[in-house]
Amino acid sequence: MSPQNTYPLLTHCPICHALYAKENVKLVEEKESAKLYHSMCQECGHGLLAYVLEAPGGVSSLGLVTDASGVDIIRLGEEEPLTSEECVAAHQLLNEGSRELCRLLLDTSSKLA
Repeated sequence: MSPQNTYPLLTHCPICHALYAKENVKLVEEKESAKLYHSMCQECGHGLLAYVLEAPGGVSSLGLVTDASGVDIIRLGEEEPLTSEECVAAHQLLNEGSRELCRLLLDTSSKLA
């Protein structure tokens, strides 16, 4: 049975509701009863990262809309996980420099328009 027929989360794009093409739903990783899928919408170009956990009582799933490609997901999966110290440092950096970050993002977006 294909992932599209098994898991409703993997049948259509959560953004534009177009049906996923079978070849655009890829199994990225599988561990015991957990599977990680990546799908890319051919209509709007958004991606979905779906974590599916199969249990005797049913199936649980969690989806995350992303702009990451399947190649990005595999590459990121090979990286070391972030430490709590790195998360705190990122938070502090964003907190202290958020005004400058927003200015840079606005400057960049106005140049793209």
